[in-house]
Amino acid sequence: MMRSIVALVVTLPILSCSSAKTAPGPVDAVPIAGNVPTSVVPTEPPAEGSLTSKDSKQVARTLAKVSELRGIPATKPVPGVKLERDQLVARVKEKALREYPPEALKREGQLLQIMGFAPPTFDYLGEMLKLLEAQLEGFYEPKNGTMYLAADLRGTQAQATLAHELVHALQDQKWDLKPRSQYRPGRGDESMALACLAEGDATSLMLDFVMKPDKNALDIPDDALRELMKTGINMGDIQTVPHILRSTLVAPYLEGLTFVHALRRKGDWAAIDRVWARPPTTTEQILHADKWEANEAPIAIPAPTALALGEGWKRDDEDTYGELGFALAFAEWMEPEEARVAASGWGGDRTAVYSKADQIAFAIHLRYDAAPGAKPDTFADRAMGKIAPAMKKAHGKPAIADASTVCVERKETGPMIFARKERDVVVIAGPAKVAGGQWSSAGSCASAKKWADEVLAQR
Repeated sequence: MMRSIVALVVTLPILSCSSAKTAPGPVDAVPIAGNVPTSVVPTEPPAEGSLTSKDSKQVARTLAKVSELRGIPATKPVPGVKLERDQLVARVKEKALREYPPEALKREGQLLQIMGFAPPTFDYLGEMLKLLEAQLEGFYEPKNGTMYLAADLRGTQAQATLAHELVHALQDQKWDLKPRSQYRPGRGDESMALACLAEGDATSLMLDFVMKPDKNALDIPDDALRELMKTGINMGDIQTVPHILRSTLVAPYLEGLTFVHALRRKGDWAAIDRVWARPPTTTEQILHADKWEANEAPIAIPAPTALALGEGWKRDDEDTYGELGFALAFAEWMEPEEARVAASGWGGDRTAVYSKADQIAFAIHLRYDAAPGAKPDTFADRAMGKIAPAMKKAHGKPAIADASTVCVERKETGPMIFARKERDVVVIAGPAKVAGGQWSSAGSCASAKKWADEVLAQR
């Protein structure tokens, strides 16, 4: 799973459409929330690439138009810098290596591997940079209020990207994005929810901008927009990048746009301003706008313990994945719509990563909401009903399979178990040994079952 992943683990990039009738073009990176940053924070705009006087005037005119459409007064100009694409990507890499803890960056890649979402030879940073090289068009940096654009943008595509970035500038001027730009360990789901709000807001206004004066973004059916955006992110050489990276990259724009449009249809941009005044705290609120309106809080879940692993293990990290994170993860084993159903009813979760020397193990404790009616565990039961056959299809005959448990043995990454008790579901991956880039199992389904039982007892 990714938390910026990818939050599920970088500050996620943004989708930019060249027009309302064409597939989206490359993405831009805006540091709003996520567990792995993908944008750079220079202390001052570099002299090289500074906009010409003509370009600066164009930015000023576009800022005025975007400000009017969005209903947010611009309080100051937005300086801009044009960079070649390789320079943009180099800045992204620099930030990832400079600001994101190296051990956390390594761990994010290992989690994708131990969950089976990426091959043992997977290069996490390299694959993320490959995505950005194909998709990056620019980014707005809240820490210095500067907009960075790819130098080769032209025509409508350039205008759309510019409008998108200037929405982020207006968001920053009105609601101060700087605190939300920081890496916030353990708050992955909240960070992803904020990313969805920021990207949905900017993408919706961008569509308004390119469709004016006769139409706006709400005139396009949400399903059609989602298909256009999915098509854009899957084009080109990035199809070789693991699916989980691509789906997580686009998720804030897909889900954020749907969320923003659900509320815009009720109260237009004033409704989105109210959301910024009380931002969503979970991706469940993003996926179900009525739960944001009701201010539904998550169920507090403690980080999984790991006494069953034995002595010498230490907990390196803990986080919350949220409903969107589980929907993305489950979609690695089943159709996306089925995955969303399996994730729905999410109440709360907490994850933990444990290590011992060259071994790693991962645990998730998920609790579903109580379903209305006579069977409160309906959501958890439904999820296991979809997960069990999906695991069998993906990994073959399980070592353990009964009404409440499915566990598969994996030669390289160790056992993987899904175990359920009433409304609680526990996922265990590993332990596995990682040495010299080679993976090997360091556990069994029998040991994984003991660990799962321990976590399920944390009630």
